[in-house]
Amino acid sequence: MSDTTQAIIDTPKIHLPNVKGNDISSVPSSHTDISSLFPPQTSVVSLENSKNIVNEPDILKKEETQINSVNKDNELPFIDQHDDSGSVLVIILQCETKSCDNNINNLKWVFSDPYFILQVCAVDNPPNIPISKTLTQSQYLENYYMRKALTYASEGPYVFNQDNTIEPQHWWSDIPCIIIKDSSVSNITPIGNTKLSHSSSDDNIISGMKHRIQVALERAQKADLFFLCKWNDACNKYVDVTNPPASTVETSLKWSIQPTSTQAVMYTPSTRDYIRQSLITSNITLSDLLNTNISQGNLLATVFVPNLIDFDIDLATSNDDYQKLNECAPSPSTTTQSNTTSSIIWLVIIIIAVILVAWFLIQLRPQ
Repeated sequence: MSDTTQAIIDTPKIHLPNVKGNDISSVPSSHTDISSLFPPQTSVVSLENSKNIVNEPDILKKEETQINSVNKDNELPFIDQHDDSGSVLVIILQCETKSCDNNINNLKWVFSDPYFILQVCAVDNPPNIPISKTLTQSQYLENYYMRKALTYASEGPYVFNQDNTIEPQHWWSDIPCIIIKDSSVSNITPIGNTKLSHSSSDDNIISGMKHRIQVALERAQKADLFFLCKWNDACNKYVDVTNPPASTVETSLKWSIQPTSTQAVMYTPSTRDYIRQSLITSNITLSDLLNTNISQGNLLATVFVPNLIDFDIDLATSNDDYQKLNECAPSPSTTTQSNTTSSIIWLVIIIIAVILVAWFLIQLRPQ
């Protein structure tokens, strides 16, 4: 294991202390600058309740993140020689009741390339969970967690000012964001590796997470949502994403109308803000909210085939969780249609036979 990989995995989990209102005078000075505890591009934050924030109910408390440029001297010769660090924000959302530390470490490694800005976030439960006729408690909490994470992606990072106020910096407002649940697993590598047996440098690339996301953003520039994981999708209605750019890295990217999953989704900036605002008053699940907008044509969605991210089945607690391993929904059965057609044909044959028998009887009747 390389020193860089070990540094990513060993990243400490820091939670900012609870403070009342904007008063941080009692907070030790060590908490005002903790960026030195994290490797480049990576930090762990706690998204507190709105009661601790003034002027913005959805502001999420966090520490400042350092963004370092790519060390081009260490890049492989066939990788684009331009600085694309900090192009996509990745938020690993701690929302499972079971410990997911191993999953988080794996995801940190998967998104360890400087192309990504990586954050690990925890959201406090709301003070009160309203009773809803359409949402269970767990569904309401998922909507709440996602709204907090999307708000943080839109307005973060948040820093403590010298006048004891918390101010949004809007560093990431114009870049896509990926929200991933900590119950996620992936076998994708961070970046393309090499196969020295290949003669062409283009053939040497084994698509890593960075390349797949890069190419998806280039190919599907009109897309609003990119699903790194899908559940029970209408796979029989997939349409290939065409008009690829001048890239040799292949991705199986499809247009989808029913991706369903909320496990790992990349939002464009405008879609991120639209969904977080919709969640404020939504009385349906995030999954239904996304699927409804997609099926009605309000949002364009793409999916990766196969999934880049999957639900960790070891965390399953219900039958619904096991359904999350089904990428495609069962196609409408043709058996019923075939049986119906056969029945109609037999009915027509019987009617014709009856008519013929009746005609013969009439002809044989004595005059």
